[in-house]
Amino acid sequence: MSDVDKQSVANSSATTRWPHPPQDKQQLQHHKENASSRNGKSKDNDLVRFPPCVVHSLHEISAMTGEAETEFQDKAAAAARNGDVDNVEYSPHRTPNPPSSPAAGAPASPDNLWCMSRLSNWISWVLEKGFFNVGMFVGTYPWLTAITMIIMCSLCGVGMKTFYETKEQEKLWVPRGSRLLAEKRWVDKAFPLESRYVTVLLVQEGGDVLSPRSMNALYDLYEEAVQYKVGSRTYEDLCLKAGPKCFISSLLELWYYDANIIRNLSQADIVARVNSQSVSPISGVDVITLLGGDVEKGTSGRIIRAEATQITWLLKEEEENSDAATWEKHAINLALKGHPNISNTYVYGTRSFLDEGYGAIDDDINLLTAGFSIVFVFVMLALGKFNLLEQKIYVSICGIVCVGLAILVAYGLATAMNIIYSPIQSIMPFLVLGIGVDDMFVVVETWKNLRPEEAKVDVPLKLALALSRSGVSITVTSITDIVAFGIGASTVIPALSAFCIYASLGVFAMYVLVSTLFSAVLAIDERRIRSRQDACFPCIRYDSNYKPNKCSTGSSMLQNFFGRFYGPFITKTPVKVIITMIAVGMAGTGLWRFILMEHDFDLVNYIPSSSYAHWFVKAKRDFFEREGIATNIYCGEMNYFEQRHRLDSLYQDLTKSPDIQPGTIRAWFVAFNHTAFSNETAYYQGLAQFLNTRAGAVYRPYIKLKGVDTGQISIAASYITMNHIHKPNSAGRVESMDNLRVMIDTKGFPQFSGPDLPQYKCMAYCTEYMSYETNKVLQPELYRNLALAAAAVFVVTFVLIANLWTSTLVFICVFFTVVDVGGVLELWGTTIDTASSILLTLCVGLAVDFSAHIGHTFMTIPGSRKERTVKTMQHIGPAVLNGGFSTFLAFILVAFSTSYGFKLFFRVLTGSQSHLSVVKTLNPSPCSENLYS
Repeated sequence: MSDVDKQSVANSSATTRWPHPPQDKQQLQHHKENASSRNGKSKDNDLVRFPPCVVHSLHEISAMTGEAETEFQDKAAAAARNGDVDNVEYSPHRTPNPPSSPAAGAPASPDNLWCMSRLSNWISWVLEKGFFNVGMFVGTYPWLTAITMIIMCSLCGVGMKTFYETKEQEKLWVPRGSRLLAEKRWVDKAFPLESRYVTVLLVQEGGDVLSPRSMNALYDLYEEAVQYKVGSRTYEDLCLKAGPKCFISSLLELWYYDANIIRNLSQADIVARVNSQSVSPISGVDVITLLGGDVEKGTSGRIIRAEATQITWLLKEEEENSDAATWEKHAINLALKGHPNISNTYVYGTRSFLDEGYGAIDDDINLLTAGFSIVFVFVMLALGKFNLLEQKIYVSICGIVCVGLAILVAYGLATAMNIIYSPIQSIMPFLVLGIGVDDMFVVVETWKNLRPEEAKVDVPLKLALALSRSGVSITVTSITDIVAFGIGASTVIPALSAFCIYASLGVFAMYVLVSTLFSAVLAIDERRIRSRQDACFPCIRYDSNYKPNKCSTGSSMLQNFFGRFYGPFITKTPVKVIITMIAVGMAGTGLWRFILMEHDFDLVNYIPSSSYAHWFVKAKRDFFEREGIATNIYCGEMNYFEQRHRLDSLYQDLTKSPDIQPGTIRAWFVAFNHTAFSNETAYYQGLAQFLNTRAGAVYRPYIKLKGVDTGQISIAASYITMNHIHKPNSAGRVESMDNLRVMIDTKGFPQFSGPDLPQYKCMAYCTEYMSYETNKVLQPELYRNLALAAAAVFVVTFVLIANLWTSTLVFICVFFTVVDVGGVLELWGTTIDTASSILLTLCVGLAVDFSAHIGHTFMTIPGSRKERTVKTMQHIGPAVLNGGFSTFLAFILVAFSTSYGFKLFFRVLTGSQSHLSVVKTLNPSPCSENLYS
């Protein structure tokens, strides 16, 4: 190290911080007067400083006067000039050693008051010393560091060789421990999915589907669909049969799909048949369920007009991309073409959700790429200066690469740990980008804020100085983010838990990469600048005659804005009062609206509003609103002959239940008239014969017989179907499910025995119940996660910052931000579901970053409260603003996305309010003042 550099080190410093409480009253009074003189009257040039890298143990100056401090500075500078830097203990701000015991007779209260301060001093000293050493190593071996980190990240990414995107609803959204999981496994095994479906709604808005014109249009659609061939296979080959015929549910069943009859129907014929036959002859569904919209009845109660109808085709389930799926795609396209005699047609099939829902998330990769490109340009402009020498293009590229590597590490490690990946985790890159870029700006802003003599030292020492001062700040924010997301990982909803695990790993990886890889490239870039190589083309060198333009020299525009205008403005008393009143008022309003937010997890939200699937769901709810969801009651292997009276009792209760739609119960044992048998053998033989009749063939899919070949007939499994009453909100739907379960559970049916089996041998189940189970726990889980995350934020910031007032203000900022965002989302019509829960948890992480940076910086700056506020804004304000704005830029294009998750994320960012003004308005004392105040 050169003498000039050693002199620079000796002169460089952070502001002196007294490590000990005073030992007696006279000393206490002296320190108070000394601190008051410095904080109230001195200017920057008058502040007493000592070099952070060459200072001896601060125990030696625990009771120094101002002259002793000056003498100590001279000794430290002499040590640097004599080359003793390496032998001097590093203590940049605080000492890790505990203060000595008070003198005899001296009051013990000061020691007792600052136990927490000593712990924080020790933690900060360790972090600062650690980051100083990291900076020295990285600055000395930048290429080795960069290559090592890239290799390590690549090795972590190897875990992605088993990467798999989980799309099964029960693995993503159903709470762990739910009874539904075992029930679904049993149902899937007993009655494996054997069908695909396509449903088409035909709507004559203001018209009548019971007209010859509409009926002929319906038959045209039916005929064209069933005549389509996939290769050599017709619909007859692909369909699921109800007896000898394909299962197609529509009004055309009333005439057995006979073209000669249907083409010659009059309106009177149609109305007469609809009113005379209440159950369709092939599918066995109630005719009234096939009619929707404005169903008009005459004075006698007969149906005379209907606005909508529906037709459903069932196909045998085959492997993905099978002939059945191809036929289904053709039928969807056919319905989307419409018919000239039908106002509107809407269609939905088995493949629709995957095609239109998850497919939309995949399509948004272009928006994601464009957003990252915008951020890259912004980061490049914000980090460097506008001249050919000091622009930081490659540093900016490294920043974006760090984000990519952090995502690779998170995905690789999580996949290796067998953590599920859900489509909602596609917003992970934006989380890592928001937190990572913010840390980068903090490091670079600290780099820029080094004093002139510090900026001229060797590159390793310059990087060590910058990291030692910015490291604690990014550590505070990173640890709070990791802890907050770690707590979120304990939730019982698998998708939310998995997202929080991915997020914790991503934040940790980003923290490490900013401290190493990004810092290494920053050191390499500094060497390039000192070699006067071009920012874009390093092969070009500039001689000493090249001078950067004046616009690119001196303080940045943001530093001037925050230091000269914004900082002084917000420290005015009227402004502080107004800011506080606005912040409190907004938080109160936000909390009120947040409490009113409904919890309703609806998978339909994940279908883009521009897709045909979304239009179908909307039309279904508009024109068939009275129709509740279809559900089934499944029963396992038991003696059905002995249980026939319980089954009858259950049927009677179902017909009287306010949760079951009248006329929708289809029970095979009622059609079979099982109470007519008094002998068990005759019972099962009669059932086998019944299923072979025309009336009983409809119920074949509902019963699994065994022992038919041997004559020892029994029932392995069976189910009955019904529809719930339509409930307008999730609470009502969950209540209907629970009431039905209680009704079945209390009937006294036999129970299963064995692992991974349901408790009861009779159970209510349908796929919609998976959403209901999620809705039962969403709201309490969200409140729990937010409360624990906020508590973690307070504890972590209190331990690391060691100031109750500052930690409380950071907590208030986070609380205000979350309730404001929640309130805005409620006003926007958003409900509590998995996506909003994830984003509100994410909101805690983003809010912590900004408020903790401000709070920590504020605590490290001496002076009067106004001076500290202005300096805080000048030093860290540009980094916080750039970090927040870059995150917003990355997501601004997602406002045009058709994906629910991305649009919701944009709403969260738009609705966010930082409330950092509270920290600036209610100023806690700095660390040095707290020791004497």
